[in-house]
Amino acid sequence: MSDIRQIRDWRAPTTMGTMYERLLGAIGTEEFGSTVRDSVLAVTAGARRIYLFEATGREDHSLQYYSCEPGVADLFPAYHKWYARLDPVFDAYRAAPECSNVAMLRIRPSDIASRGFRQRFFDDAGIVERVSIIQRGADSWRVINVARHEKEGCFGDDELDALVGLACLALPMLPLNRRRQTSPQQLTVAQFEERFASRFDQLTQRERQVCARAAIGMTVEATALDLGIAKTSVLTYRQRAYQRLRVTSPFELCSLVTH
Repeated sequence: MSDIRQIRDWRAPTTMGTMYERLLGAIGTEEFGSTVRDSVLAVTAGARRIYLFEATGREDHSLQYYSCEPGVADLFPAYHKWYARLDPVFDAYRAAPECSNVAMLRIRPSDIASRGFRQRFFDDAGIVERVSIIQRGADSWRVINVARHEKEGCFGDDELDALVGLACLALPMLPLNRRRQTSPQQLTVAQFEERFASRFDQLTQRERQVCARAAIGMTVEATALDLGIAKTSVLTYRQRAYQRLRVTSPFELCSLVTH
C-alpha cells in the first residue's frame, strides 16, 4: 500500500539559501526546470526522473517540466489516455485539501495495482520508488515527482526531509514561472527594493527587503530563509509596511511599484 502523509512541519536548512536564489533567478526562463533538477540532485543521492506539474483534479493536469531517460516522453500519450486516472498521486490530493497544505506520497512498484502501468513506468525501467510532494495552492495543486532507479535505491529519511524542504520552496514558484514565461518584463528583487526605496521613504531597509520579496510572490518561510531572519520577524516587518502603505495583500503591494 502506498504511503500518503500530510506534512505538518517542514524546515529548509540555511544551506539551501544559494539554491533558492538560483531558483528565483530562473523563474520564467528555460532554465527553471533544470535548476529544480540540479537542486534535487544536490540534496539527494540521485534521481532518475523528475516531473513538475500543476493540477486541478485527476483529469486536468499540466506538465511544466520533466527530466527522464530517453524514450520515456514517448510514453506520455499512453499515460494520459490509460494510466493517469490510475496514478496514486491523485489520491494524495485528499491529504492536502486546503491552501498551503503539503502532503507526501511514497510509492513502490508493488503499490501499483495496474500491471500495465507498473510494468511500463516502473518495472521495465528499474524504478524502485517514486516520491511525490504535493502542495495545495489557491487554484490548483502543485506537484514534484522524483523517481529513483534501483542503482540509487530507495530514499533515506534525510533525503526525504531535504526534498520536502526544497519542494516547499520551489512549488509556489510554479504559477509564477508559468505566468512569467509569457510576460516579457519582470522586475528583480533588487529592482523592487530600489522602487520601494525611491517611492516610500517611510519604510525601513528591512521593510523594503520584505516588501520586495512579497511582491514577487515569495512566501514568509522563503523570505525568512533568504534574509536569514526569523519567520516572526518577517511577519512583523510585513505588517508594519502594510500599515504604512495602506495595503492588505502582496498584489496591492506589487501594484504600488509596477505602475
